[in-house]
Amino acid sequence: MTVKRSVSLPDDVAEWLDQQPNVSAAITAAVRAQMAAVHLHEVLRRAGIEVTEAGRARWRERLATPIPADALAEGRRMLGRAG
Repeated sequence: MTVKRSVSLPDDVAEWLDQQPNVSAAITAAVRAQMAAVHLHEVLRRAGIEVTEAGRARWRERLATPIPADALAEGRRMLGRAG
């Protein structure tokens, strides 16, 4: 089943949607991603982990650092032996 909705959007979002081949699919994907994030935060909260903006910033910074070449090579060697 599908339901038709009318929404008001900021200009930048409307312009981006205008460029999409399937606006409904683009909106559905974005809303489902948001729903998954909310669900993940709820699961973490129930496990006693509170997600904060400071924590998100720390992980963004940590994940932005490239993996050292020697560690990456070792990981690939280990995967090669496992497969």
